[in-house]
Amino acid sequence: MKMKDILQDESLQNIQFAAGVGGSYRDVTQISMIDMPDMLDALYDGQLLVTTGFYFHENQDLLKNLVINMHKIHGAGIVIKQSAHLKNLSNDVTQLANKLNMPILWSPEHKELSLTVKQFTQAMCTIQNFELKQIIAINQQLSELNAKNITYQHLLDQSAKILNTPLVLLDSHFRARYASNQWLTQRDTLTHFLRHESHIDYLNLTKPTQVRLYQETIDILPIFSALNENKAFAAFIVNQSDSSDFQILKRQQVVNTLGLANSRTDLLNETAFRNRSEFFLNVMQNSLSPSAISHYLQDTHINDNQYYHVAIIEFVQKDTTIESRQFEIRQQLTRWYITEYQSPVLIFSYQQQLVLLVAEEINISVFLQALTSFLNQQKSLHHKFTIGFSKLAETIYSLSDLYEQANHALQLTSSAHPLMVFRPKNAQGLLNLLPKTETHAFIEKTLGGILSNPELLNTLKTYIILHQNVTAVSLNLFVHRNTVTYRLKRISVLLDVNLEMPDVLADIQLALLLL
Repeated sequence: MKMKDILQDESLQNIQFAAGVGGSYRDVTQISMIDMPDMLDALYDGQLLVTTGFYFHENQDLLKNLVINMHKIHGAGIVIKQSAHLKNLSNDVTQLANKLNMPILWSPEHKELSLTVKQFTQAMCTIQNFELKQIIAINQQLSELNAKNITYQHLLDQSAKILNTPLVLLDSHFRARYASNQWLTQRDTLTHFLRHESHIDYLNLTKPTQVRLYQETIDILPIFSALNENKAFAAFIVNQSDSSDFQILKRQQVVNTLGLANSRTDLLNETAFRNRSEFFLNVMQNSLSPSAISHYLQDTHINDNQYYHVAIIEFVQKDTTIESRQFEIRQQLTRWYITEYQSPVLIFSYQQQLVLLVAEEINISVFLQALTSFLNQQKSLHHKFTIGFSKLAETIYSLSDLYEQANHALQLTSSAHPLMVFRPKNAQGLLNLLPKTETHAFIEKTLGGILSNPELLNTLKTYIILHQNVTAVSLNLFVHRNTVTYRLKRISVLLDVNLEMPDVLADIQLALLLL
């Protein structure tokens, strides 16, 4: 409670400043009546000391020493009863009190010290009762606003009125997402300053901090959520004219209310993330039709023509029980990193894996190396991890094939080689890297005329495998040689090709491998 507020009480109007008026901002936490030569052992932080000053009238050096020690222990001030022995302060004492902003007040000669202490105490109680009623009213007002599920804008505007100062809600990336009306037009400026010029490690910021902008002091208070990486921040312009405990208490009420609102937003975001993970899982398992996939992508504003690489992040200790908290931290840190750099990356969880869909236009190797470096620097992540990623980039409709590539690459990783790209093991694996749409088009163009005829298709396949030896084909298929010759002529007609041409045979062999 500030000295200047207490002195506003009507019963204390006859208390006058003798020196140190600049210290009226000092906090008063207790009133003590002391009258002895050595008071230094009885001094406390926030103490307003009331005395007759009897021991100072012959030796004001004692008073100077008291002023110095009161300042050192952050005392609130000294009240001295005027008397015939002590009516004025020496110049040395006055100058010292003014320099240190240590209030020295005169209590009237006719007033008993006990009455002065009583009046100060009653004034403090009156203020405390008033403030308590206001805090209850503010708490009720903010609770009602939260219950109505109002917008952040309205909540911040009402909070700014309560605190009589502008405020901004920052996300976990120090971006000013919402602001009271006074700061609406300065959100971009504030965001740029906080992110690029304040030099604050906002990812790991857990304590209140202050910055200076445009000659204003701004307090930044963390608003914690269930996970540290999801926390938000409230930024207030410090009201230097009202830095009382009451103002701090009001501010804490606002922060608590913003915390509740932010937790609700976190819950909605987590629900959306889980729903997206379930969707991508269904796509991987081929449980959705193309039209269903397209409908979902349109509803969530995801471009269904975008090509993606797929990467999988997994802890190395697959056979070790790792607490779920570590999976959550890895997930939240990865999501934080993607949002921090606004990377064109989609993310979902599958069992104990994190699956990333990295847009084709960014260099996936560079991105994953940077992500790996970032995660390895985080002290909250206690377990090593590896990453496998696909060679190909395809649309979300081919997610199953891309995931399989990334998963194969993941099996080749180790602590020594934590980042691996898919590498085909043989020619067939190499062919599997071809885009499915182009593969299907080539098969249709080369073998389309006989794809619905298993007999002709098997005959052609055997003919290719046995190096165009008709006799060997007939023996393998247990049919007459003339039957094989007849089938080959039908195949030539249906496919409109000459089976004796090397380039035709090469195309047919490739198409058969792609089946």
